[in-house]
Amino acid sequence: MGRRFKALIGVGAVTLALVSASLAWAVVAGPTKVLGGRGSQMLPAATPGGSFLSWTLIRSGQVDAFLRPAGQPKIQLNRRGLGWNGNISGTEAIYQQVVHDQSNIYIYDTGTQTRHAPPGVNTTGWEFYPRIDGTNVLFGRSGRHHSWRVLLADTSGPSTTLLEKHTGRPVRQLLPGGVAGDWATWSRYSPRTHHGTVVRYQISTQQADALAVPRGKVQYAPTVDHVGDVFYVRSNVGLCGSRVAIREAINGGSDVPLVRIPRGYDIGVMNAVDEGPGDGVTVYFDRYNCNSGFYDSYKIVVN
Repeated sequence: MGRRFKALIGVGAVTLALVSASLAWAVVAGPTKVLGGRGSQMLPAATPGGSFLSWTLIRSGQVDAFLRPAGQPKIQLNRRGLGWNGNISGTEAIYQQVVHDQSNIYIYDTGTQTRHAPPGVNTTGWEFYPRIDGTNVLFGRSGRHHSWRVLLADTSGPSTTLLEKHTGRPVRQLLPGGVAGDWATWSRYSPRTHHGTVVRYQISTQQADALAVPRGKVQYAPTVDHVGDVFYVRSNVGLCGSRVAIREAINGGSDVPLVRIPRGYDIGVMNAVDEGPGDGVTVYFDRYNCNSGFYDSYKIVVN
């Protein structure tokens, strides 16, 4: 944990070998590199089967969010300013656009090739980290007096529900993770103590449960699938790239390791994609080089 948060929120290459790790309950294939090359390729997301891929590219001081249909040229999502990718649901790709001192959330429709702001989301505050599933939009909002909020908007209403908030010192960052079906997740992180964990939230019951954190560890970068399984990262406190692992907290079951990340590399954000019955879940993530400060994007497939 540490300096990667500022870049990822927008508030201010080594290829891994293919690994199949058999567990009693699952098989994990990967990590497999999805995006690399010059600059940082970060915040990856996709549709089932990878028919569309979205991400943010940072190169030569420019920050842009892109969407690429398979086998076709990429589309720039942010019309101006800085573009930070969210994820994709159906025909809608959601992203954060920062122009001067204003940060707002927009949706690009792949069918109509138009952009619009989701109702009930944007204000004069700093909206960030958007995630979409159907009519549900999970996002963060920060503002004066070190205020942090995680909100869930139902754009069919529209209505917006406050899931968690924190204001003042000591600062606690609240960072949206993912939304899928009846489930959402986000992380809590305290810069002063480097303590952090992730929260699983059931929308229908409004029940929030934080995952337990072992001594000396920090947990972050959560995402969730449609049955409420939470994928997240655990590492040693205060050290970038120290014993970093992707884990799965199975809804109603055990908490198990999936993949270890090589020493000296860390993870900023993950996005889970349900591939359909029998095809498992693909988890996209950006891998951060603690020495160079650059990102590449990878995926694992969990069955």
